Amino acid sequence: MSEWLTTVEFAALVGIRRQVAHRALRRRRWRKNPLEVRKVNGRRGGNAGEQYQVNSTSLPLEYQHRLKVSQILVENHSKSITGRTAEHTWWLDYLRPALQHPVKSTARTDALAELADNPTRNWEGTAVSYSLRTLQRHAARFDEDMKVGRHGRSDRGKKRVVISRRWDKLVPFDASTKAKIAEDLKQEIRGLLKGGMSWGHTLQEAEKFLIDATRAWGFPPGDPNVMERACSIPTDLVSAELHFRNVHRFKRDHKAYDDRRPRIRRTVACLQPMELVVGDVHPVDIHLTRPDGTVATARLIGFLDWATQRLWIGLIFFEKRGGVQNRDVIEVFAAMIEAWGMPQSLYVDNGKEFSFAAFLDDAMLLTVPGFHGPSRSTHVINALPYNASAKPIERLFGDLETRYFSTARGHIGGNRMSKKQEAIGRTVAPFGTFEDVVPAI
Repeated sequence: MSEWLTTVEFAALVGIRRQVAHRALRRRRWRKNPLEVRKVNGRRGGNAGEQYQVNSTSLPLEYQHRLKVSQILVENHSKSITGRTAEHTWWLDYLRPALQHPVKSTARTDALAELADNPTRNWEGTAVSYSLRTLQRHAARFDEDMKVGRHGRSDRGKKRVVISRRWDKLVPFDASTKAKIAEDLKQEIRGLLKGGMSWGHTLQEAEKFLIDATRAWGFPPGDPNVMERACSIPTDLVSAELHFRNVHRFKRDHKAYDDRRPRIRRTVACLQPMELVVGDVHPVDIHLTRPDGTVATARLIGFLDWATQRLWIGLIFFEKRGGVQNRDVIEVFAAMIEAWGMPQSLYVDNGKEFSFAAFLDDAMLLTVPGFHGPSRSTHVINALPYNASAKPIERLFGDLETRYFSTARGHIGGNRMSKKQEAIGRTVAPFGTFEDVVPAI
Protein backbone atom coordinates (compact mmCIF):
# COMPACT_ATOMS: atom_id res chain seq x y z
CA MET A 1 0.00 0.00 0.00
CA SER A 2 1.48 3.34 -1.02
CA GLU A 3 1.85 6.21 1.41
CA TRP A 4 2.93 9.79 0.79
CA LEU A 5 5.65 10.93 3.18
CA THR A 6 6.50 14.54 3.96
CA THR A 7 10.06 15.85 3.84
CA VAL A 8 10.40 15.50 7.63
CA GLU A 9 9.07 11.94 7.60
CA PHE A 10 11.35 10.98 4.72
CA ALA A 11 14.38 12.46 6.52
CA ALA A 12 13.57 10.55 9.73
CA LEU A 13 13.04 7.31 7.85
CA VAL A 14 16.36 7.30 5.99
CA GLY A 15 18.35 9.07 8.75
CA ILE A 16 19.37 12.32 7.03
CA ARG A 17 18.90 16.00 7.78
CA ARG A 18 15.71 17.74 6.69
CA GLN A 19 17.62 20.12 4.39
CA VAL A 20 19.28 17.19 2.59
CA ALA A 21 15.92 15.45 2.24
CA HIS A 22 14.38 18.62 0.79
CA ARG A 23 17.08 18.84 -1.88
CA ALA A 24 16.64 15.16 -2.74
CA LEU A 25 12.87 15.53 -3.20
CA ARG A 26 13.32 18.69 -5.23
CA ARG A 27 15.66 16.80 -7.59
CA ARG A 28 13.37 13.73 -7.49
CA ARG A 29 16.38 11.46 -6.98
CA TRP A 30 18.15 10.05 -3.94
CA ARG A 31 21.27 7.83 -4.03
CA LYS A 32 20.81 7.23 -7.77
CA ASN A 33 17.21 6.04 -7.21
CA PRO A 34 14.39 7.95 -8.94
CA LEU A 35 11.65 9.10 -6.59
CA GLU A 36 7.97 9.73 -7.21
CA VAL A 37 7.44 13.21 -5.79
CA ARG A 38 4.44 15.52 -5.76
CA LYS A 39 3.89 19.12 -4.65
CA VAL A 40 1.15 20.06 -2.21
CA ASN A 41 0.06 23.38 -0.77
CA GLY A 42 0.68 23.59 2.95
CA ARG A 43 -0.51 26.17 5.45
CA ARG A 44 2.95 27.44 6.32
CA GLY A 45 6.52 27.50 5.04
CA GLY A 46 8.39 29.24 2.27
CA ASN A 47 7.43 29.50 -1.39
CA ALA A 48 3.74 30.20 -0.61
CA GLY A 49 3.50 27.07 1.53
CA GLU A 50 4.47 24.70 -1.29
CA GLN A 51 5.76 21.38 0.10
CA TYR A 52 7.16 18.15 -1.33
CA GLN A 53 5.90 14.62 -0.64
CA VAL A 54 7.41 11.31 -1.77
CA ASN A 55 5.57 8.07 -2.52
CA SER A 56 6.81 5.30 -0.22
CA THR A 57 6.60 2.73 -3.05
CA SER A 58 9.30 4.60 -4.99
CA LEU A 59 11.80 4.24 -2.13
CA PRO A 60 14.46 1.51 -2.13
CA LEU A 61 13.15 -1.82 -0.81
CA GLU A 62 15.28 -1.51 2.32
CA TYR A 63 13.43 1.61 3.44
CA GLN A 64 10.03 0.34 2.34
CA HIS A 65 10.59 -2.62 4.66
CA ARG A 66 11.78 -0.32 7.47
CA LEU A 67 8.67 1.84 7.08
CA LYS A 68 6.39 -1.20 7.19
CA VAL A 69 8.10 -2.63 10.29
CA SER A 70 7.98 0.67 12.14
CA GLN A 71 4.26 1.05 11.41
CA ILE A 72 3.52 -2.45 12.72
CA LEU A 73 5.64 -2.03 15.84
CA VAL A 74 4.25 1.32 16.86
CA GLU A 75 0.58 0.94 15.98
CA ASN A 76 -0.16 1.51 19.69
CA HIS A 77 2.18 4.52 19.68
CA SER A 78 1.60 6.35 16.42
CA LYS A 79 1.20 5.43 12.75
CA SER A 80 3.37 8.31 11.68
CA ILE A 81 7.11 8.58 11.95
CA THR A 82 7.01 12.37 12.04
CA GLY A 83 9.39 13.76 14.64
CA ARG A 84 11.07 10.42 15.33
CA THR A 85 14.83 10.62 15.43
CA ALA A 86 17.13 8.50 13.29
CA GLU A 87 18.36 6.82 16.45
CA HIS A 88 14.86 5.76 17.51
CA THR A 89 14.10 4.42 14.03
CA TRP A 90 17.35 2.47 13.94
CA TRP A 91 16.66 0.81 17.31
CA LEU A 92 13.17 -0.24 16.22
CA ASP A 93 14.63 -1.82 13.10
CA TYR A 94 17.50 -3.46 15.00
CA LEU A 95 15.27 -4.94 17.75
CA ARG A 96 12.54 -6.04 15.33
CA PRO A 97 13.43 -9.79 15.54
CA ALA A 98 12.95 -9.67 19.33
CA LEU A 99 10.06 -7.19 19.64
CA GLN A 100 7.78 -9.28 17.44
CA HIS A 101 7.66 -11.91 20.23
CA PRO A 102 5.61 -11.54 23.45
CA VAL A 103 7.15 -9.94 26.51
CA LYS A 104 9.08 -12.32 28.83
CA SER A 105 8.78 -15.11 26.29
CA THR A 106 11.57 -17.59 25.59
CA ALA A 107 11.55 -16.61 21.92
CA ARG A 108 12.23 -12.95 22.77
CA THR A 109 15.03 -13.92 25.17
CA ASP A 110 16.67 -16.11 22.53
CA ALA A 111 16.36 -13.36 19.90
CA LEU A 112 18.02 -10.80 22.19
CA ALA A 113 20.77 -13.26 23.07
CA GLU A 114 21.45 -13.78 19.37
CA LEU A 115 21.81 -10.01 18.83
CA ALA A 116 24.03 -9.50 21.89
CA ASP A 117 27.75 -8.92 21.34
CA ASN A 118 27.38 -9.11 17.55
CA PRO A 119 29.20 -6.27 15.72
CA THR A 120 26.94 -3.95 13.73
CA ARG A 121 26.77 -0.33 12.64
CA ASN A 122 24.52 2.16 14.40
CA TRP A 123 22.48 5.04 12.94
CA GLU A 124 25.67 7.13 12.62
CA GLY A 125 27.57 4.42 10.75
CA THR A 126 29.83 3.65 13.73
CA ALA A 127 30.81 0.04 14.41
CA VAL A 128 29.25 -1.02 17.74
CA SER A 129 28.16 -4.08 19.70
CA TYR A 130 25.70 -4.20 22.61
CA SER A 131 25.54 -6.44 25.65
CA LEU A 132 22.48 -8.52 26.44
CA ARG A 133 21.59 -6.25 29.36
CA THR A 134 21.63 -3.16 27.13
CA LEU A 135 19.34 -4.80 24.60
CA GLN A 136 16.96 -5.94 27.35
CA ARG A 137 16.82 -2.38 28.72
CA HIS A 138 15.96 -0.88 25.33
CA ALA A 139 13.31 -3.53 24.68
CA ALA A 140 11.77 -2.80 28.09
CA ARG A 141 11.56 0.91 27.21
CA PHE A 142 9.58 0.00 24.09
CA ASP A 143 7.19 -2.15 26.14
CA GLU A 144 6.62 0.82 28.48
CA ASP A 145 5.66 3.07 25.53
CA MET A 146 8.87 5.05 25.91
CA LYS A 147 11.23 6.24 23.20
CA VAL A 148 13.85 3.63 22.35
CA GLY A 149 17.48 4.73 22.43
CA ARG A 150 19.53 7.03 24.60
CA HIS A 151 17.68 9.38 26.92
CA GLY A 152 18.80 12.24 29.11
CA ARG A 153 18.24 12.93 32.75
CA SER A 154 14.65 13.23 33.90
CA ASP A 155 15.49 16.55 35.57
CA ARG A 156 17.37 17.95 32.60
CA GLY A 157 17.03 21.72 32.36
CA LYS A 158 15.90 22.06 35.97
CA LYS A 159 18.00 23.82 38.56
CA ARG A 160 19.27 21.28 41.08
CA VAL A 161 21.23 23.68 43.32
CA VAL A 162 19.89 26.87 44.93
CA ILE A 163 23.24 28.57 45.66
CA SER A 164 25.83 25.84 46.19
CA ARG A 165 25.70 22.21 47.28
CA ARG A 166 27.59 22.98 50.49
CA TRP A 167 25.30 25.87 51.48
CA ASP A 168 22.12 23.99 50.53
CA LYS A 169 23.18 21.07 52.72
CA LEU A 170 24.23 23.22 55.68
CA VAL A 171 21.25 25.53 56.21
CA PRO A 172 17.99 24.12 57.63
CA PHE A 173 15.71 26.54 55.73
CA ASP A 174 12.72 25.46 53.68
CA ALA A 175 12.67 25.77 49.90
CA SER A 176 10.88 29.14 49.83
CA THR A 177 13.37 30.72 52.27
CA LYS A 178 16.34 29.40 50.28
CA ALA A 179 14.83 30.80 47.09
CA LYS A 180 14.31 34.19 48.76
CA ILE A 181 17.94 34.35 49.94
CA ALA A 182 19.18 33.27 46.51
CA GLU A 183 17.14 36.00 44.80
CA ASP A 184 18.42 38.65 47.25
CA LEU A 185 21.98 37.46 46.58
CA LYS A 186 21.48 37.71 42.83
CA GLN A 187 20.14 41.26 43.13
CA GLU A 188 23.11 42.19 45.34
CA ILE A 189 25.56 40.85 42.75
CA ARG A 190 23.79 42.77 40.00
CA GLY A 191 23.89 45.97 42.05
CA LEU A 192 27.62 45.61 42.68
CA LEU A 193 28.32 45.06 38.98
CA LYS A 194 26.12 48.01 38.03
CA GLY A 195 28.25 50.12 40.35
CA GLY A 196 31.40 49.19 38.45
CA MET A 197 32.90 46.73 40.93
CA SER A 198 35.42 44.24 39.56
CA TRP A 199 34.66 40.53 39.22
CA GLY A 200 36.92 39.43 42.08
CA HIS A 201 35.76 42.16 44.46
CA THR A 202 32.13 41.33 43.65
CA LEU A 203 32.81 37.71 44.57
CA GLN A 204 34.15 38.75 47.98
CA GLU A 205 31.31 41.19 48.72
CA ALA A 206 28.70 38.62 47.66
CA GLU A 207 30.20 36.10 50.09
CA LYS A 208 29.92 38.63 52.94
CA PHE A 209 26.32 39.35 51.96
CA LEU A 210 25.42 35.64 51.99
CA ILE A 211 26.97 35.16 55.43
CA ASP A 212 25.01 38.11 56.84
CA ALA A 213 21.78 37.00 55.15
CA THR A 214 22.12 33.44 56.47
CA ARG A 215 22.63 34.71 60.00
CA ALA A 216 19.77 37.19 59.65
CA TRP A 217 17.40 34.34 58.87
CA GLY A 218 18.28 32.72 62.18
CA PHE A 219 21.06 30.24 61.49
CA PRO A 220 24.16 30.89 63.65
CA PRO A 221 26.55 27.91 63.24
CA GLY A 222 28.84 27.01 66.09
CA ASP A 223 32.00 27.07 63.96
CA PRO A 224 32.50 30.32 61.96
CA ASN A 225 34.85 28.51 59.59
CA VAL A 226 32.04 26.14 58.61
CA MET A 227 29.83 29.11 57.73
CA GLU A 228 32.59 30.78 55.72
CA ARG A 229 33.28 27.63 53.69
CA ALA A 230 29.58 27.00 53.07
CA CYS A 231 28.99 30.60 51.94
CA SER A 232 31.74 30.50 49.34
CA ILE A 233 30.13 31.86 46.17
CA PRO A 234 30.41 29.76 42.98
CA THR A 235 32.19 31.76 40.31
CA ASP A 236 29.50 30.93 37.76
CA LEU A 237 26.97 32.79 39.90
CA VAL A 238 28.85 36.06 39.37
CA SER A 239 29.92 35.34 35.80
CA ALA A 240 26.29 34.85 34.77
CA GLU A 241 25.52 38.46 35.75
CA LEU A 242 28.54 40.16 34.17
CA HIS A 243 26.38 41.70 31.44
CA PHE A 244 25.07 44.13 34.07
CA ARG A 245 28.43 45.90 33.80
CA ASN A 246 26.93 47.59 30.77
CA VAL A 247 24.83 49.72 33.13
CA HIS A 248 27.99 51.20 34.68
CA ARG A 249 29.58 51.61 31.26
CA PHE A 250 26.46 53.41 29.99
CA LYS A 251 26.53 55.88 32.89
CA ARG A 252 30.28 56.52 33.10
CA ASP A 253 31.70 55.84 29.61
CA HIS A 254 29.01 56.28 27.02
CA LYS A 255 31.42 56.13 24.10
CA ALA A 256 32.75 52.73 25.18
CA TYR A 257 29.15 51.58 25.64
CA ASP A 258 28.24 52.73 22.15
CA ASP A 259 31.30 51.05 20.64
CA ARG A 260 30.07 47.70 21.99
CA ARG A 261 26.50 48.03 20.79
CA PRO A 262 25.33 45.50 18.18
CA ARG A 263 25.23 46.89 14.66
CA ILE A 264 23.06 46.33 11.62
CA ARG A 265 23.97 46.59 7.96
CA ARG A 266 22.06 48.91 5.68
CA THR A 267 21.97 48.74 1.91
CA VAL A 268 21.71 51.49 -0.68
CA ALA A 269 19.59 49.28 -2.93
CA CYS A 270 16.49 51.09 -4.25
CA LEU A 271 17.77 54.47 -2.99
CA GLN A 272 17.47 57.31 -5.49
CA PRO A 273 20.19 59.96 -5.93
CA MET A 274 19.75 62.77 -3.40
CA GLU A 275 17.11 60.78 -1.53
CA LEU A 276 19.28 61.00 1.59
CA VAL A 277 22.24 63.33 2.11
CA VAL A 278 24.41 63.08 5.22
CA GLY A 279 26.25 66.14 6.50
CA ASP A 280 29.04 66.49 9.06
CA VAL A 281 32.13 68.49 10.00
CA HIS A 282 35.53 66.82 10.30
CA PRO A 283 38.88 68.23 11.45
CA VAL A 284 41.74 67.78 8.99
CA ASP A 285 44.66 66.55 11.12
CA ILE A 286 47.32 68.44 9.18
CA HIS A 287 49.21 71.38 10.67
CA LEU A 288 48.99 74.56 8.58
CA THR A 289 50.74 77.89 9.09
CA ARG A 290 48.79 81.09 9.82
CA PRO A 291 49.98 84.51 8.64
CA ASP A 292 51.11 85.33 12.20
CA GLY A 293 53.35 82.24 12.28
CA THR A 294 51.18 80.03 14.53
CA VAL A 295 49.92 76.64 13.42
CA ALA A 296 46.34 75.35 13.25
CA THR A 297 44.22 72.77 11.43
CA ALA A 298 41.52 73.23 8.82
CA ARG A 299 37.94 72.01 9.00
CA LEU A 300 36.27 69.91 6.33
CA ILE A 301 32.50 70.33 5.82
CA GLY A 302 31.13 67.38 3.89
CA PHE A 303 27.79 66.31 2.42
CA LEU A 304 27.50 62.70 1.26
CA ASP A 305 24.87 61.49 -1.19
CA TRP A 306 24.27 58.08 0.34
CA ALA A 307 22.86 56.47 -2.82
CA THR A 308 25.73 57.42 -5.15
CA GLN A 309 28.51 57.87 -2.53
CA ARG A 310 29.33 61.30 -3.98
CA LEU A 311 30.98 63.61 -1.48
CA TRP A 312 30.72 67.41 -1.64
CA ILE A 313 33.30 69.08 0.57
CA GLY A 314 34.27 72.56 1.63
CA LEU A 315 37.46 73.54 3.50
CA ILE A 316 37.57 76.28 6.14
CA PHE A 317 40.65 77.65 7.86
CA PHE A 318 40.59 80.17 10.71
CA GLU A 319 43.36 82.76 10.80
CA LYS A 320 42.37 83.40 14.41
CA ARG A 321 40.80 81.23 17.08
CA GLY A 322 37.28 80.16 16.23
CA GLY A 323 34.99 77.35 15.17
CA VAL A 324 32.64 76.36 12.36
CA GLN A 325 29.48 78.46 12.36
CA ASN A 326 26.11 78.23 10.67
CA ARG A 327 27.07 80.57 7.84
CA ASP A 328 30.06 78.38 6.95
CA VAL A 329 27.93 75.26 6.64
CA ILE A 330 25.20 77.15 4.77
CA GLU A 331 27.69 78.33 2.13
CA VAL A 332 28.87 74.77 1.46
CA PHE A 333 25.30 73.44 1.53
CA ALA A 334 24.09 76.11 -0.94
CA ALA A 335 26.95 75.31 -3.32
CA MET A 336 25.99 71.63 -3.19
CA ILE A 337 22.35 72.47 -3.98
CA GLU A 338 23.36 74.49 -7.04
CA ALA A 339 25.32 71.52 -8.36
CA TRP A 340 23.20 68.54 -7.26
CA GLY A 341 19.80 69.94 -6.29
CA MET A 342 17.83 69.86 -3.04
CA PRO A 343 17.95 66.54 -1.14
CA GLN A 344 14.76 64.78 -0.13
CA SER A 345 16.11 64.05 3.36
CA LEU A 346 19.03 65.53 5.24
CA TYR A 347 20.79 63.60 8.01
CA VAL A 348 23.03 65.96 9.99
CA ASP A 349 24.96 66.09 13.22
CA ASN A 350 23.25 67.60 16.27
CA GLY A 351 25.92 70.29 16.70
CA LYS A 352 25.13 74.01 16.73
CA GLU A 353 26.69 74.52 13.30
CA PHE A 354 23.79 72.54 11.78
CA SER A 355 20.98 74.36 13.61
CA PHE A 356 20.07 76.09 10.34
CA ALA A 357 18.70 72.79 9.04
CA ALA A 358 15.56 73.25 11.14
CA PHE A 359 14.63 76.22 8.92
CA LEU A 360 15.28 74.59 5.55
CA ASP A 361 11.60 74.19 4.75
CA ASP A 362 11.08 77.93 5.34
CA ALA A 363 14.20 78.82 3.36
CA MET A 364 12.84 77.01 0.32
CA LEU A 365 9.90 79.44 0.25
CA LEU A 366 12.28 82.40 -0.15
CA THR A 367 13.78 83.57 -3.43
CA VAL A 368 17.31 82.99 -2.18
CA PRO A 369 19.75 81.84 -4.88
CA GLY A 370 20.34 78.16 -4.49
CA PHE A 371 17.31 77.55 -2.26
CA HIS A 372 14.30 78.29 -4.45
CA GLY A 373 12.91 75.33 -6.31
CA PRO A 374 9.94 72.96 -6.39
CA SER A 375 7.49 73.42 -3.56
CA ARG A 376 8.40 70.37 -1.51
CA SER A 377 9.71 69.84 2.01
CA THR A 378 13.04 68.46 3.10
CA HIS A 379 12.89 65.98 5.95
CA VAL A 380 15.66 66.79 8.43
CA ILE A 381 17.03 64.02 10.66
CA ASN A 382 19.29 64.85 13.59
CA ALA A 383 21.83 62.23 14.62
CA LEU A 384 21.78 60.86 18.14
CA PRO A 385 24.66 61.78 20.47
CA TYR A 386 27.54 59.27 20.66
CA ASN A 387 26.27 57.48 17.57
CA ALA A 388 28.94 58.24 14.99
CA SER A 389 28.85 54.73 13.54
CA ALA A 390 25.29 55.33 12.31
CA LYS A 391 26.49 58.08 9.94
CA PRO A 392 28.02 56.62 6.78
CA ILE A 393 29.96 59.84 6.18
CA GLU A 394 32.09 59.04 9.25
CA ARG A 395 33.40 55.93 7.52
CA LEU A 396 34.28 58.02 4.49
CA PHE A 397 36.11 60.53 6.70
CA GLY A 398 38.03 57.63 8.22
CA ASP A 399 39.07 56.43 4.77
CA LEU A 400 40.30 59.93 3.88
CA GLU A 401 42.38 60.05 7.06
CA THR A 402 43.99 56.62 6.75
CA ARG A 403 44.53 56.58 2.98
CA TYR A 404 45.36 60.18 2.13
CA PHE A 405 45.74 62.66 5.00
CA SER A 406 48.03 60.37 7.02
CA THR A 407 50.57 60.34 4.18
CA ALA A 408 50.76 64.13 3.87
CA ARG A 409 53.37 66.37 5.45
CA GLY A 410 52.31 67.91 8.73
CA HIS A 411 49.93 65.09 9.71
CA ILE A 412 49.62 65.07 13.53
CA GLY A 413 47.07 62.28 14.07
CA GLY A 414 43.68 62.46 15.71
CA ASN A 415 44.87 62.62 19.34
CA ARG A 416 45.48 66.27 20.20
CA MET A 417 46.91 65.34 23.60
CA SER A 418 49.56 63.13 22.01
CA LYS A 419 50.47 64.58 18.65
CA LYS A 420 52.87 62.84 16.32
CA GLN A 421 56.49 63.96 16.57
CA GLU A 422 59.27 63.89 14.01
CA ALA A 423 61.75 63.43 16.84
CA ILE A 424 61.58 63.44 20.62
CA GLY A 425 60.49 66.90 21.70
CA ARG A 426 60.03 68.18 18.15
CA THR A 427 56.57 68.42 16.59
CA VAL A 428 55.79 67.64 12.99
CA ALA A 429 56.68 70.41 10.56
CA PRO A 430 53.57 72.09 9.07
CA PHE A 431 52.41 71.33 5.56
CA GLY A 432 52.45 74.98 4.59
CA THR A 433 49.75 77.61 4.26
CA PHE A 434 46.06 77.00 3.67
CA GLU A 435 46.49 78.01 0.02
CA ASP A 436 49.07 75.23 -0.34
CA VAL A 437 46.90 72.45 1.06
CA VAL A 438 43.69 73.20 -0.87
CA PRO A 439 44.98 71.96 -4.26
CA ALA A 440 46.48 68.89 -2.58
CA ILE A 441 43.18 67.88 -1.01
